[in-house]
Amino acid sequence: MADHLASLTPKPGDAIFLRAGTVHSLGGDLVVFEIQQNSDVTFRLYDWDHIDPKTGKPRALQVDKAMACIDFSEGPVGWVTPEVETMTPIERERLFHCEHFWLWRLRGQSPFTVGAIDSPGVLVCVDGAGQVEHGSATYAVGKGEVFLLPAEIGKCVFRPRGAVNVLEISIPD
Repeated sequence: MADHLASLTPKPGDAIFLRAGTVHSLGGDLVVFEIQQNSDVTFRLYDWDHIDPKTGKPRALQVDKAMACIDFSEGPVGWVTPEVETMTPIERERLFHCEHFWLWRLRGQSPFTVGAIDSPGVLVCVDGAGQVEHGSATYAVGKGEVFLLPAEIGKCVFRPRGAVNVLEISIPD
């Protein structure tokens, strides 16, 4: 089965958009950031001969259920080409704008604005560190940390401590 799947080898910073119903698998040595709707559903077509360490047996497959959920019209997916929106005060790239969420990558060393009026957002610090400022409050954000921006606080300032790489996620208007 695996011989019939498209394969991609990502590099740090690559982005791929997978719609629901797209067959996919992740190899070893990857750290990924995945935005998804709240769901506890995973159907396995194949499990790469992994053994469940608790039982010593292969994990269960759900081939019939998986086949019923696959969107066969999608076809192979590929890399997303980021669209540079601004270069100052930092580089702001739009990665995804879909009906469920918007995602940007923000890179630089200068302070920049994050968040939006009356809309919640999420920041993910991919590399570097800094702080989020709102009014007189300051919140430290470091590599690997996720920061929720409640809708009621609106726009904030992110002040990097050196070079920073941050993902910003928001809900479409």
